[in-house]
Amino acid sequence: MTSSSVAHGSQRRSPAGAWLILGVLLLFSIAAPLNQFKVPPIMPVLIQALGITIGRAGLLMSVYALTGLVLALPAGLIFQRAGSRATGLLAGGSIVLGAGIGALSQDMTGLLIGRVIEGIGTSFMAVLAPAIIARRFAAEQRGTAMGVWSAWVPVGSTTMLVIAPALAAAAGWRTLWWFGAAYAAVATGLYLASVGAASGPSASDPTGPQSTGPTTVLRNRNIWLLAGAFGAFNAAVIGLGTYLPTFLSTQRGLELGSASLIAGLITFMTIFSAPAGGILSDRIGSRKKPYLIGLLAAIILLPSVGTLHLPGLIALVALTGLVIGIIPTNIFAGAVEAAGDPAQGGAAMAVIMVGQNAGMLVGPLIYGALVEAAGWPAAFAGLAVMAALGLAAGWLAQVR
Repeated sequence: MTSSSVAHGSQRRSPAGAWLILGVLLLFSIAAPLNQFKVPPIMPVLIQALGITIGRAGLLMSVYALTGLVLALPAGLIFQRAGSRATGLLAGGSIVLGAGIGALSQDMTGLLIGRVIEGIGTSFMAVLAPAIIARRFAAEQRGTAMGVWSAWVPVGSTTMLVIAPALAAAAGWRTLWWFGAAYAAVATGLYLASVGAASGPSASDPTGPQSTGPTTVLRNRNIWLLAGAFGAFNAAVIGLGTYLPTFLSTQRGLELGSASLIAGLITFMTIFSAPAGGILSDRIGSRKKPYLIGLLAAIILLPSVGTLHLPGLIALVALTGLVIGIIPTNIFAGAVEAAGDPAQGGAAMAVIMVGQNAGMLVGPLIYGALVEAAGWPAAFAGLAVMAALGLAAGWLAQVR
């Protein structure tokens, strides 16, 4: 490649079929958040059905994250060795199995076991998709591709927030677990028939260094700082998302279905802001500026949700989703690029998943503990502290 073509990144394009593969990856990845976020919109139903406290109910989210935290690094290394097909089968199959066990469970213990197995699948899913994207998309289009894929969590979680209360009311909470298992099974079949069997040229940047390995990635300070920033961000957002439907139902007097719809606005709006954040970062040539802006806004917006009543609360929730959606996209892309070699995207994303799952683990626990010990205002104030820690870590990271 000539220096001219390097300078003008627009001359480099991703291989044919890359965007189709991206679409299949998105549909496949949605199986994870669709199952992970079936708990928050029906938490009051589960509390009553299982006879548990609001703090103990948070375990249904935190145990999911604990599994991801333990398996994040092994998942990245396994992907590097096993490849996309075997890793995809493990990811999708674990979600199907875990959801099925949860649907058949008779108590909290059985439900927790199912959540652990679902978490295994999500751990591999989170590493798998970004690594494939990094290999198949040119650097100049990687932010946009990551932005499109980053919609996996908002699409999956929003879908469940919208349909979960109605399904649970019509046929019981177990229906959600069966629905999640069925979707995961179909999506896994689609993945194995297309992406898992795909071969062809990679769009790895031939101008960048290609000598890094997994151990080098694991020693990369900047990737760990990005993981810390993403962990703090997830602690705040997942903590809020887990309990917001309950807050709106018990403190604002909303019917649970309406409360879930309002809570779902945050993730729904990120469906638009995540791709937009990727497009923006590609055009300005920076991953750091967009995610710092998003984290700064999160410090202000997230705790403010607990201070307003309708309709101001609805507007604020929607605005929050529009702003914070740019954070995951640019942290994912930034981490892959910080690794120095797109082939090590799986290892880089494994580190990011350590941060994500650590945040998802402690966020609901801290938020639930604050609610029980000091009340809802203290819990909302804690969100600002979490987001501020993320901003500090993200500022220290050296990425483009």
